[in-house]
Amino acid sequence: MSRAYFLILMLLAIPVGAAAKTKGNGRPSCATTDSIVQQDSLGNVQQGFSKPKTEKWANKDLEKKYPDVCYVAPDPTVKTVFFITVTPATYHGTRVRTDTTTTPVSGTVTDTTSGSSTTYQGTETSTSSTTVPYSFEYGRFALTIETFGADGNPVVRRRFEQEGIYNTMYGVPLGGRGHHPVKALIEDGVKWIHAGGLDDPLQSVR
Repeated sequence: MSRAYFLILMLLAIPVGAAAKTKGNGRPSCATTDSIVQQDSLGNVQQGFSKPKTEKWANKDLEKKYPDVCYVAPDPTVKTVFFITVTPATYHGTRVRTDTTTTPVSGTVTDTTSGSSTTYQGTETSTSSTTVPYSFEYGRFALTIETFGADGNPVVRRRFEQEGIYNTMYGVPLGGRGHHPVKALIEDGVKWIHAGGLDDPLQSVR
């Protein structure tokens, strides 16, 4: 079964509801509404957002920045779908490892006047640096914007990618696109639609 056909079945299985968001006077407030379908690295597919906080962000913060593009719950009447996939990947790199070595040392000091000697005991510390390889697993995220025409078949309009890699300091994430890759991709897609991507054939396929 192709992904396009599977996506159609997913959307048709959802009860029809009000697709367009409206203002208090009942008039549509969004020029374009979109829904979300996500597929994780194990192949599990979910309609809508997997995290309530992300959905709240899309409905509040993102919609405030781009009020003409709105997220709605999955519905077969929605013609624009953000299909998000995650594939596992492994990062290979190097890091500098510093080793500290402590060795015992001793010495004798002789007083030339009295001829007496004193023996001292102590330690000596030395450090060395070595470049060693290391690796870790992460997710490679992709967002494909698809629209449904009159024939009901999806058409790929744009694809965005983001690696789930980000910097940390003492184990604390420093933020960035890789820390919240799903949010980063969704905002890329919404911003592209807001800029007229769906109406500009030159921007339709990446």
